[in-house]
Amino acid sequence: MAPSKSSFRFTILHNPRLAVTAFFLSMVFFTFGYDGGVIAGLLAMVPFNKQFGSGHGPHGLTMLTATEISLIVALPNSGCLLGLPLSAWLGDRIGRKKTLLIGCAFNAVGAAIQTAAPNLAAMVVGRWFTSKWVSFTLRSKLTSRADVSIFMFITMASNLLAEVSPAEIRGILTGLSIVLIDAAAILSQGLNYAFSTVMAKYSFQVPLGIQMFFSLFIFLGILTVDDSATFYLTKGRDERALQALRTVRQGYEENEIAAEFASLKAQNNLRQEEESVSWKDLFIGVNRRRTLIALSIANMQQLSGIAFATNYITLFLSTIGGSVSPFTLAMAAAVLAFGGAIVGLFVVDLVGRRVLALTSFVALAIINLVVGVMGFLPLTNPAVPKTIAAFCCMFAFFYAAGFGPLTYIIAAEIPTARLRNKSNSVTFFLVAVFATVVTYVLPYIANADA
Repeated sequence: MAPSKSSFRFTILHNPRLAVTAFFLSMVFFTFGYDGGVIAGLLAMVPFNKQFGSGHGPHGLTMLTATEISLIVALPNSGCLLGLPLSAWLGDRIGRKKTLLIGCAFNAVGAAIQTAAPNLAAMVVGRWFTSKWVSFTLRSKLTSRADVSIFMFITMASNLLAEVSPAEIRGILTGLSIVLIDAAAILSQGLNYAFSTVMAKYSFQVPLGIQMFFSLFIFLGILTVDDSATFYLTKGRDERALQALRTVRQGYEENEIAAEFASLKAQNNLRQEEESVSWKDLFIGVNRRRTLIALSIANMQQLSGIAFATNYITLFLSTIGGSVSPFTLAMAAAVLAFGGAIVGLFVVDLVGRRVLALTSFVALAIINLVVGVMGFLPLTNPAVPKTIAAFCCMFAFFYAAGFGPLTYIIAAEIPTARLRNKSNSVTFFLVAVFATVVTYVLPYIANADA
């Protein structure tokens, strides 16, 4: 029996160009997850602290101060603030494909600087380049989308992937982004664990340097990918748009391709109308409530404690003691987050947005409360560090299953079609601002030297 066109099997058997395109675009998310995961472990490594720290720890060891940790983790987020508007502009002017290629170059340069960094200043610059690339590539694909369905089933999503995907499997293909982000976190935490006992500089240089190979791999792969039909339509190149659509619709009937092409042209007309909408319309009448809901869900993501649970989890777990290596626990948290991301793909439609949001809020509130209460108890009691570690791992699962898909779906579904792009631009810009503030402040709260 022939596979249904709504199945992955159809995509692989009859649409190899789409499968190749989806694979290389998905690697962008993989690299994003790797970068975020690898720095969490490096902050707890002795050679990394010795190379870039100036503080004094126990047993005469050099350690990173709260200020240095904040600079390494938080300051690079300012690259997102520049990358957000720049990438949105480039995504429409030169296309999604060329923007991705430029992004690969940024990431390679950033990884190279980090790997060879002789001091803290060079490390921060390298991290800034990498952070800028993350927003440069991901954000360009979020804000440039005219088709409203892109935002419906995605987490950390790619507009190009959504634009080339058949409507029947678009939600699943783009929704796999959070799964790949968490899969990459498992790899980075695994490398951190493997090098955690090495006392040479290559213990942190190897994990950082691997990012250069990711960039090269993605760059070469993107060269084989065509830009989307949507982009060509925005430039008035209808024949080129139809050719691009046929490339990723192998196995489809010509009448099906013609119908989709007509739909894309209608969406392009919607986009032109959308550009005439004023930014102040976001805060007028019922749209004000829609905008505030979108902003609240997205920024509660940052206030939930995710920055602490990702960037600082290994460092935090190393300070509470316990018999289990913090690198092992961080690896366990990454695995649970991966499982939660898979669960979230299906639960978000199964139980609905409201139920999942309320459940996530309650679960994360209880977890944060337990960890906070445990912090007042003596760490000499072996049950205390074990409880803290267990609840930190649970946090990773519930966050990935709840806030993971919710943030991007709610931000896309709540606004009206004509305000969707502007609403998402404001939402994710403020997310970057919140992320910068939260990640900068946290080390001063957690570190004794502050």
